[in-house]
Amino acid sequence: MPASCLCFMLPFSLSAQAPSGNPAAPALKVTTHLVVLSVVVTDKKGYPVTNLSKEDFKVFENEQAQAIATFEPAGEPRIAEGEHRSPGLVPAVAMQNGTQPSTILVLDELNVDGEDVMFATQKVQKFLQAQPAVLAQTTSLYLLNKRKLELYGGPTRDRDALLTLLKKNFIELAPHDLESGGTQGASDRLLASMIALGEIALANADQKTRKNVIWIGHGDPLLSDPSVSIVDRDRFLKWIHYTANWLQQTQTTVYTIDPRGVEFDQPTVSGGGNLSMGIAGPSGLTPAELVLESVATESGGAMIRSRNDIDLAIADAARDGSSYYTLSYYPTDRNWDGKFRKIRITVERQELQARTQRGYYAFADGVENNGEQLDWSISRAVTSPLLFNGIGFTATGQRVSAGPVNDKNSKNPAGLARVLLTVNRDSLSWTTQPNGDERSEVTLVTGSMSSSGRVLGYHVREVEVVVEKSKLESGQPVKLTVRTELPAKTDHIRLVLRDASSGRLGTLDLPVATLLR
Repeated sequence: MPASCLCFMLPFSLSAQAPSGNPAAPALKVTTHLVVLSVVVTDKKGYPVTNLSKEDFKVFENEQAQAIATFEPAGEPRIAEGEHRSPGLVPAVAMQNGTQPSTILVLDELNVDGEDVMFATQKVQKFLQAQPAVLAQTTSLYLLNKRKLELYGGPTRDRDALLTLLKKNFIELAPHDLESGGTQGASDRLLASMIALGEIALANADQKTRKNVIWIGHGDPLLSDPSVSIVDRDRFLKWIHYTANWLQQTQTTVYTIDPRGVEFDQPTVSGGGNLSMGIAGPSGLTPAELVLESVATESGGAMIRSRNDIDLAIADAARDGSSYYTLSYYPTDRNWDGKFRKIRITVERQELQARTQRGYYAFADGVENNGEQLDWSISRAVTSPLLFNGIGFTATGQRVSAGPVNDKNSKNPAGLARVLLTVNRDSLSWTTQPNGDERSEVTLVTGSMSSSGRVLGYHVREVEVVVEKSKLESGQPVKLTVRTELPAKTDHIRLVLRDASSGRLGTLDLPVATLLR
């Protein structure tokens, strides 16, 4: 590949193995070994406490005390212009540290029957109608159905734009196995749900503030099903932990709300200490058996069940995630053995409860590059209907050879394209070389995609990028040039960049129709 004025690229591999048919759990290594925590502190009534200082907190990893490296105070809730305080409203939040969380609403049509989805949709509308026309937080609306995960609306602060979308007829028939039952169907839907949650986190990774995912749906109690093998139980628990790792790296917290309403007599409390956040299950089902919902508590959020006032439950979740402290630490345990490490936060005042993610997998450098784990992250980036924003870049392209485009009888490529990627240097991880140059390693993937999203062909390249010492002060972006095949029926090129050090992913679609000739 040609060198640019800022860097040169040395491909380590010019071919790639096909993605694994059975994707393993995704993994993110802790390369900087700095663990960043988003912490919510509540009083006995479940209301946020925002007047604490660094000295009020203690952090433990595997019960070993850790020194807090950085600390940012929580935001102070206040009423926004045009908003009237009532139990049904979510207070707008002005963050003292200059950051503002975002809200991500997910309507789960994959695991919930149509009647409950319609009920949940009405409650989301009621929740939004109670808000000011300009929402206090940037809000997105996702749909998960049997076909795909879809960004249906946003991100936006325009309340009425979201309400207009919710009035449309978007509800689909539930999957057949949801009606007929069966452990295998439930297992497949759980896997799809976990993948969708990871993709939502990655798609919003460019936002450097806390993201509160409010997932309106319910999983299946697979861990309590006698037909589920011990191996599968362990596999699902690993998925929970691995998904929590993605969430921790992207500052994403999950709240799950069961739209089926009150089913049981004696709910218990889980999550924020707020009595309105009750959970219970049929036949004494415990929180640990609720596989999908367990991700909520793993991420530092809460699972909300046994409530008919779904609109107020959404308000509770949004309020709970609105005022948070951000602190970080460097783990004292330097043995990056890939094992799960538990995190515990305490505050000086015993009547308060501090909540954050329950832990992370401490991967050493390069661990996630092993086989299936690398294949999983790259294959999801290529095939996901969402664009990942962990690395910022733009792209332009030009045809370098012509061929029969959209000729269904042709077995030859429709041509070749030369693609120029312009990458934000701040999106990549850099190491300083002995001579003062800066070096970064990235994985570059080009996928030829049909209009329906089918992969027609793809190529993976491992690339070394070096910026010479004399050019570091220029601040110019990194430019990468690559050639890629265009098989017949190619509608667009999916471009994927993956930072080898941080694991961040960025994707972009380049329509074939825009290629210069």
